Amino acid sequence: MMHIDNIVTGVFSEHHFSMAVRESQKLATVFKAKIRPVHVIETLGFNPFYPRETEESRLGALEKFKKDVDHLYNKHGASHVEEPVVQIGRIHNELVAVANKHSNSLIVVGRHTEGVMHKFLTTEAERIIAHASTPVWVHPHRSISRLPQTIVCALDFSENCKRAADVAVMVAKACSAQIYFVHVIPESTGYVDLEGQLNVYYPQEDVERDLIHDNVLKLMKEAVQNLDLEGLCYAEKVCSGGAADGVKRVCDEVDAELLVMGASSHSSVERLFMGSTMRWLLNDFKEDILVIP
Repeated sequence: MMHIDNIVTGVFSEHHFSMAVRESQKLATVFKAKIRPVHVIETLGFNPFYPRETEESRLGALEKFKKDVDHLYNKHGASHVEEPVVQIGRIHNELVAVANKHSNSLIVVGRHTEGVMHKFLTTEAERIIAHASTPVWVHPHRSISRLPQTIVCALDFSENCKRAADVAVMVAKACSAQIYFVHVIPESTGYVDLEGQLNVYYPQEDVERDLIHDNVLKLMKEAVQNLDLEGLCYAEKVCSGGAADGVKRVCDEVDAELLVMGASSHSSVERLFMGSTMRWLLNDFKEDILVIP
C-alpha cells in the first residue's frame, strides 16, 4: 500500500500560504511525513538580464520566505519542516519538479473558488494536477481545517481509478474515516463515429438499464474485493446521471469531507463536448479533493 513520506506545500500568495500551511501540518501529523515548503517566482516573457535579476530576486525572496515559514509553521505548531525552497519558473513546473526529487511525495495546494472566472480559466491547481506524477491534495478556501471523517472515492474502473481507490483506503485508515465507493452510470454515451460525427446513444429500455446496472454492481464488487479494507467502514453506491453531478450528489448526501478521484485523461476534443468531470468537481466541490495521476 502506498505511503506518504514528503508533503510538498505550494505557496503562491499569503492567503494560499495560510491554507496550505494548515493542511500540510495536519497531513504531516497523520502520515508522519516531512513538510517541504516551496515558493515559485514566476518569469514573464524574455528578459535579457534574466541570470542576474532572477538570482537576486530569488535570494531576496528566499530570506523573506524563510521568515514567513518560521512564523506560520511555529504558529500552527508544525514539526519536521524542511528547509524552504524558492524556485524560478512556472509554478506548476517547479512545484512538480520538487515533488519528483523526493520519494512518496504528496503535493498540497490551496485553492480559491470565489467568483465566476475560475469556471472559464485554467486554475493553478488544474495545471499542477495536469503535470504531476504524484498525488495532489487541493484544499478549499475555508476557515477550519480538519481530518476527513467521510471519504468518497469516485470509480470508473480504469487503472487510474484503481490507484485512486488504493490511496483512498490508505487515507481512510490513517484518518479512521468511513469510505464510499461511487460509480455513476451515464444517462447517455457519447462517441465519435467513423465519419467523425459526435453521436449520443440513450438506452431506452428498462431491461437494458437494469442489465447495465447489474453489470456495474458486479464490477464494483470485484474492484472493492481487491482492496485492503480490513477494519474500515465502507459502502458501495451506484447512481445514474452526469458523472460530475452524480459524484457531487453522493458527496452531499453523505456529507463527504474528502473526494478522491483519478486524474482526467480526456482529450481537448472530449472536454469541448462533454466537459472534464475532474475540472467541474475541482471548481464546484467545496471540500478537500485528492487527485491521483
